[in-house]
Amino acid sequence: MKHESIVVVYDSCQAIAEDIADKLGAETVSVQSVNVRQVENSQSLVLAIELQADGQPTAHWQYACQTMHGVSLTGKNIALFVAMGNKVDHGRAVEAICSQLRRCGAHIVGDQLFVSSPEWNLDHWVCTVSPNL
Repeated sequence: MKHESIVVVYDSCQAIAEDIADKLGAETVSVQSVNVRQVENSQSLVLAIELQADGQPTAHWQYACQTMHGVSLTGKNIALFVAMGNKVDHGRAVEAICSQLRRCGAHIVGDQLFVSSPEWNLDHWVCTVSPNL
């Protein structure tokens, strides 16, 4: 039986991504080097998305989202961790990303965690998403 894998994709928040990966037994990959094969071969993804001041994903994330749009995500569980940005100002942008991922067949698990929110707790978030990844 094939080992099902979790991949944590990050941009500049490598330390947090590695912490998440350690807690989940996952591997990390930079959004700048993630490829279609890695996405296709993973069971689940954790996307550590970074948003610009205007609420749009960074250029690296925009490219990665376009790449994922061309891949079938059917049956893949995806959790979103918003490394830069906040729910009040950027919640719509994150929901747009989730909608795009759902259209490609992905199942979004758990609530999105916004690092800048006062109630953010990485350990709690990992515990709530890990059973679904």
